[in-house]
Amino acid sequence: MTRWVAPAIAAALAAAGILAATASASPRHYPYAVPVQASSPWPEMRRNGRNTASSPIRGRYNGDRPWSFATGRGIFSTPVIGGDRTVYFGSADGYFYAVRPDGRPRWKLRTKGIIDAAAAIGRYRPGPGTAPITVGSGDEHLYHLRTDAGELSRKRRILWRFRPTLAPVPGQLVSWWEGNVALGPGGTIYAGNTGGAAYAIHPDGTLDWAAPRGNSVWTTPAFGQGAERGNSFWGSVDLNAFSLDAAGAERWQTFTPGYVVSSPALGSDGTVYVGSFDHNLYALDPDTGWPRWTLRTDAHVYSSPALAARHGRTTAIYIASADGSVYAVDPSGHLLWRYDTGDPVRSSPVVGRAPQGDGRIVYVGSSNGKLYALNATTGKRRWSFDTTPDSPELRDRNDLNGSPALGKHGVYIGGEHGRLWYVPYDFCRHHSSPRCDLHPGEDLGPKVDRMLYVTPGGTTVPPGATTRIPSATTIATRLVVRKHGRTEDAALKPAGTSNALVDVRPRFPFRTELSGDGHYLFIRPRGLLRPKTTYRLRVHGDWVTANGRVGAGAVDTTLRLRTTGNGGEFPLKTSSKRVSAFTISRLALPLPPLLPSVNQIGFDSYDMIAGTIARTPSDRSHSGRVLVWVIGARRDEHGRDRPDPAGNFQFPLDGRYRGGALALNGKSLSLQFSFGQVPIHNFDLRGVIDSDLRLRPGAGTFAEATCGDVPNYGAQLRVAGLCNSSDMLAASGTLLTDGYRGTTANRRPLGVRLASLGLRRPTATADGAAVARLALARGTRYPARAHVGSILLTDARTGAPIALDYRAETTPVASSGGDLRAVRLRIPAGTALPRRVRAYAIADVFALGVRTFG
Repeated sequence: MTRWVAPAIAAALAAAGILAATASASPRHYPYAVPVQASSPWPEMRRNGRNTASSPIRGRYNGDRPWSFATGRGIFSTPVIGGDRTVYFGSADGYFYAVRPDGRPRWKLRTKGIIDAAAAIGRYRPGPGTAPITVGSGDEHLYHLRTDAGELSRKRRILWRFRPTLAPVPGQLVSWWEGNVALGPGGTIYAGNTGGAAYAIHPDGTLDWAAPRGNSVWTTPAFGQGAERGNSFWGSVDLNAFSLDAAGAERWQTFTPGYVVSSPALGSDGTVYVGSFDHNLYALDPDTGWPRWTLRTDAHVYSSPALAARHGRTTAIYIASADGSVYAVDPSGHLLWRYDTGDPVRSSPVVGRAPQGDGRIVYVGSSNGKLYALNATTGKRRWSFDTTPDSPELRDRNDLNGSPALGKHGVYIGGEHGRLWYVPYDFCRHHSSPRCDLHPGEDLGPKVDRMLYVTPGGTTVPPGATTRIPSATTIATRLVVRKHGRTEDAALKPAGTSNALVDVRPRFPFRTELSGDGHYLFIRPRGLLRPKTTYRLRVHGDWVTANGRVGAGAVDTTLRLRTTGNGGEFPLKTSSKRVSAFTISRLALPLPPLLPSVNQIGFDSYDMIAGTIARTPSDRSHSGRVLVWVIGARRDEHGRDRPDPAGNFQFPLDGRYRGGALALNGKSLSLQFSFGQVPIHNFDLRGVIDSDLRLRPGAGTFAEATCGDVPNYGAQLRVAGLCNSSDMLAASGTLLTDGYRGTTANRRPLGVRLASLGLRRPTATADGAAVARLALARGTRYPARAHVGSILLTDARTGAPIALDYRAETTPVASSGGDLRAVRLRIPAGTALPRRVRAYAIADVFALGVRTFG
């Protein structure tokens, strides 16, 4: 056989999927139909040009042990693996990492934005003398990098950078690169972005074409083979799966009543398999986009399908759903099996070969922190490995929302905890470890009909033991109904006021909110619970099933919840020169599950500084009131939090404390998404805070927004089932705090004083305003680009903040030299102010002065 014929036949066999069943256990080179690095076992998010996510490597145990590599924030992308076994991945901390096969760092590159999309490794290029890797960042740059193992300067590491050429589409504010990079025929680099376009970029970093869409493009494109060569297949948040030709012109689009963030996979006959937020897996005709069949799941589909093949023909499609299950389907659309992990699955399944024989193994992560290895034929668990951190602060941040990559010796996966894990193939079948589980069945029992407690981080707690909770908390519960080993899409029915669904002993005042899909019931105490007390919380009511199956029943569950102690003395204090301040980071809102699917890494990237504005002395019960001011922060290259005048946060939180138990609430604030500001009616921060200003594990958040107030997406949220009968979107989650380590934000600035603070009340038709003017001593600089000036209005009688969108209504005024000289707060017409108003002029998070009016 001549030298040129062999590679051509190998490429044809690979395209047909034949080599996937016949390759050796660990080949030196892999026959890819697109010009990725030939020696890489996993060069891009779905491994090959058809996005089959299927590896030819046998999953044999090689004798090594698991390891993890920690980053500063969550990992939501898929790692890719070089031919030398270097692992490449990005993190929400803004760094792109290269890690050695033993888990030690090789090099890293800092970008100025989050990285939540996978890279792609190309073939060796003689010109630059490297096998380049391309990755996108939230700083709106696509980076083309050297993969050289040694340390390089930033200038040497970056071969080129590319910025989007199209402005963001209406409804989007940014052009982050959140679409996974893929290499297409000829080495063209393909990626989609949040700004709403699919891009094709030449290997030298110049634009080939850009195809605008109606909304974000987050998927990895698949590339046609044979007669379809040159065509690409994508999905978009504009509710369509679509196909483009080699020039970027649209061939077809197929509407689904849900976002399409699932990366399409192409079957051996060209069938396009893709999931949608409308709960369905679609099988589409590659020439027309017409659906051949659909498979309905019980929740939105975020993950991408994986394909298994035998003798060149696709034999099964594997897809996961936010309902917590992995589904196996044959090419005709018939369900083969379903495995329920018990918590939402956003991770995309991948397929590898069994250690012996012709069997296959499906690997996938779940938001319960476990990496699962499932028998691809039966759906039974072969093993699972729990990546949940030992650290108490991160134990509840264990969601494996990233997707696995299969290397030569094991599985790599990243998680919300910020760690990349490596788990050797079949390690759990060769070693006894508390992280391992070999039970073939599901974690939930075959018959369940009850409410279960859900942690602030979103993990469902199995029934049984008493659950420990802080005395300052919001309680989230979930309805789980399973019959004959099958999970039902069951929803609680509202019962007049939703409080009618709950009884509690000992009694405490509370308010409840039902999630739009009826799966979750949130119980929000109106104050602090008693410490070290066992509460019996009974949830009872009727439920009905959805998904076309007729069913109904009633649930009556009593949960035992034990509150922890309140800690020591309340640590937040004020003085004339310095106030207690803490940082807020790692915000997560995992409930309802659709929220992290559309903004999971965005929440994790938020940074804030909170400073104590006022507090009342504690009474005999060590209780009192406290007022806190929150601003946005940015982390410098040394990891320190600095005030960010361009940040998205400026709002008050007030509430009560008892010892270290703290329950704060904010009203009429807003959270920043990539599509705009979302007005929040209520935002709670609750937990027990220690002297180091860290909230103990179990701290939680709760937020409420009216769906009609969400810009651009209100109607879609209703269709997606996020809005309850009151048009309310209720969400709960968790966060981390720490003592503020900076030296300026919480101190009285030297040489700066409040010169004046005035108030003009609004009328029914005219705006009012509060204006604070600053005076700077000679030679003093107070740059407006480095500091946040604010005005907070409160009711002088009660101390409660006036409900305003302070971020939107505040305007800083700088001098010609760039110093902050004044702050203006607009008070919209019709705003009702109390008779006596107390106004605070705030420099970053320090109250520079206070005046009372009226």
